[in-house]
Amino acid sequence: MASRGSLYLIDGSNNLYRSYYAIRGLSNSAGMATNAVYGFTQMLRKLVKDHKPDALAVAFDVGASTFRHEQFEDYKKDRRPMPDDLVPQIPLVYEVCRGFGLPIITREQFEADDLIGSLACKARDAGYEVVIATSDKDFFQMVGPGIRLYHTGRDIIYDESGVTEVFGLSPKSVVDVMGIWGDSIDNIPGVPGIGEKGAKALISQFGSLENLYEHIDEVPKPAQRKKLEEFRAQAFLSRDLATIRCDLDIDVTVDQLTMTPPDRAALHDLFTRMEFTTLLQEFLPQQEQIETHYSLVGTGAGLQEVLDRSREPIAIFVESSTEGGKGELASISPMRGESWVLDLRDGDVRAVLASSLSSSRLFIAHDMKAVMRALALSGLPMPSKYEDTMMLSYVINPGAYGHEIETVSRERLKRDVLTRKEHLKKNKVLDTSVESTGYLGEKSDIALALHEMLSPEVTKDPDLTRIYREIELPLIPVLARMEEKGIRIDLGLLADMSKTMGDQIASLEIRIFKEAGEEFNINSPTQLSTILFDKLQYPSLKKTQKTKSSSTGVEVLKELASYGYAVPKLILEHRELHKLKSTYVDALPVLVDENRRVHTSFNQAVAATGRLSSSDPNLQNIPIRTTQGKEIRRAFIADEGNVLLAADYSQIELRILAHMSGDESLIEAFHRGVDIHRATAAKIFNVHEALVTHEQRRASKTINFGVLYGMSAFRLSQELGISGAEAKEFIVSYFARYPGIRGFLDRTLEGARATGKVTTLFGRVRHIPEIYNRSFTIRSNAERMATNAPIQGTAADLLKLAMIELDRQLRAAALDVVMLLTVHDEIVMEVGSNSVEAAQALVKKTMESVYPLAVPLAVETCWGKSWFEAKE
Repeated sequence: MASRGSLYLIDGSNNLYRSYYAIRGLSNSAGMATNAVYGFTQMLRKLVKDHKPDALAVAFDVGASTFRHEQFEDYKKDRRPMPDDLVPQIPLVYEVCRGFGLPIITREQFEADDLIGSLACKARDAGYEVVIATSDKDFFQMVGPGIRLYHTGRDIIYDESGVTEVFGLSPKSVVDVMGIWGDSIDNIPGVPGIGEKGAKALISQFGSLENLYEHIDEVPKPAQRKKLEEFRAQAFLSRDLATIRCDLDIDVTVDQLTMTPPDRAALHDLFTRMEFTTLLQEFLPQQEQIETHYSLVGTGAGLQEVLDRSREPIAIFVESSTEGGKGELASISPMRGESWVLDLRDGDVRAVLASSLSSSRLFIAHDMKAVMRALALSGLPMPSKYEDTMMLSYVINPGAYGHEIETVSRERLKRDVLTRKEHLKKNKVLDTSVESTGYLGEKSDIALALHEMLSPEVTKDPDLTRIYREIELPLIPVLARMEEKGIRIDLGLLADMSKTMGDQIASLEIRIFKEAGEEFNINSPTQLSTILFDKLQYPSLKKTQKTKSSSTGVEVLKELASYGYAVPKLILEHRELHKLKSTYVDALPVLVDENRRVHTSFNQAVAATGRLSSSDPNLQNIPIRTTQGKEIRRAFIADEGNVLLAADYSQIELRILAHMSGDESLIEAFHRGVDIHRATAAKIFNVHEALVTHEQRRASKTINFGVLYGMSAFRLSQELGISGAEAKEFIVSYFARYPGIRGFLDRTLEGARATGKVTTLFGRVRHIPEIYNRSFTIRSNAERMATNAPIQGTAADLLKLAMIELDRQLRAAALDVVMLLTVHDEIVMEVGSNSVEAAQALVKKTMESVYPLAVPLAVETCWGKSWFEAKE
């Protein structure tokens, strides 16, 4: 019979579990596990792309009881319950299947195996070439003329000869072998005492289970013969349990399984929720055809004409034709589908654009800070009036996977965007060619489209409008100026540090090799694992998810070091030194400009809490308390005749906690201006403040900050080195003395559970959908996040407000002061030596009065030639 095409039948349940265990730790920004969905999708993509089936279907197990349970009550009884974080992924995998146009086949009383087996035989008899997609060896029994097996784990298709090669026997012998061998996964008993090797040998010798029992006296091993005789009925039952049914009447014709094009819109929506960025790009829905007009404006007069006939707002994008950041090319979009590309190297074009930027015209950009930086480097002014679609996206959902124009455009407009890297890979240069005009024009056009979509979502919510217009937008030019200024680096000091650290690393390696008894690659987890756990016989505390070998992660090394083992302690020191040397000491000199200043980037739209982050280089991760971290800070210096002034909010999160909780005792302590940790210790331990011991103060400090992060009694006991009972007593006593805090935390959690979100004092939203997760671990982490986010987010908002006001005050006072850095609750400025006292006074007054709380804000300031001295 001529083949009618290929039919692929996917074992859905098998591939679901295989995907779950093959990919661990994958989740979206909401904290929902997505590993099984992602793995299943990739399997399906590969199958469709590589094998191009004519017809396709997927079968899943449903229901706990099948006809096999009626045959054998203990069938699959030892199967572990489905993991908590896999349960919510099942309907999402069904969505994937429907999006790809796959019929989903299920039946309450039958397993997916039987549905697949029956369909496979039906399709084979109808003339189809059938391929079963699974990694389950049970399906080897189905392989034969017209039916093959695609092993999704090994990416191999097996025919009869392939099964014989890997199994050792032909497909028809598989169930006979399983009748003797059994199957521990499904709790099929088989014949006790006879394993895989023995079962295969017996079936190889006798050909079948029936023939084996007809010639039972010929079994050479007496022990095997006895077991076979004793468990004869069980052997035949086991074979029945292992046999896949091929005779079910399934109400579906093979013709109904013909492949159809995927529902790109449905898949795009799903992959948006799952935050599968690569898949988002691949499965963009069919776009509405918008006629676009992207052209070069070659003269200033031409640009003026465009501006004169344009209504507000106008979107702008600025790009550098080199890697220097200086804006040389730009595009503006006065209306959807229309973009005009500008060559900023043309003097007349620059003059017209500069005049428009300084006017009251509203300019829109996606990442306005980057546009401002590029304009400033080109000698052009920042827009007087502006909006930012990246910040609109961030304010709406700060926890989203990303807010880059490519990500937001794919999610919101269902439109792909060409990146600079992709353009240069294809066209090599950025210039005023037609290809570059398309790349540049698209950026401003999309920014305008995003503004039309996102702005109404923000303006309809007064809190989000406040966050956007009073905090995020005014902060943009402040950060742009800070990035442009940069901070000076002492290259000589870093060179000396590099040599010293290099010597220290070499010395550590000698000590490590001596303790280990041999040399090995310290950076190789495999070799380190061999040394620690095979040679030195240290206790193996944790296995890796992928290879199941003994882990050499930081937490494992720290625990081993705490037991007094020398090599883990030295390895940790080696790693820390190597990281600091490569990340800062050796990297910073490469990043300085001609004035020996390094320019970090401050990221407004990254942290879900609202905090700013720093990158290229990251100046927020330099250790504060270690000797090496302090030495690195010595390398950040002021210009000659200037000093660095550091202003740091003192205990800002505890002060915010006092305000938001309304706890009278905590508020009173801050108003008295006492040592808050000493005051807390006095209350917890019921002693006078003057009699609080160092250990009592340390305990109260740990609790004060720990309560912000939902610290458990177990964690507190570890931190303080006390018993769990004592730790629990401390926490109970703490909340008894500060009942307002307990009430605040309870109200916050109650609100989070009711709405799936929390807000800061100023209305910034943090969505926490994982608070509904069935997994205790994920849900507990979400609850800790829910109680901390309003405090940490409010602290971030206050710092941003302080930076905005401080920038305004310093510029108005015309002092010789410029802001350079911000790290967590700290602002670092460069000040002329003659302006230090005035600057300190103005900075302290401005930061402490930026917003009225129920308790006073306190700012500590200090200054010195280097950042280290300003911190001390």
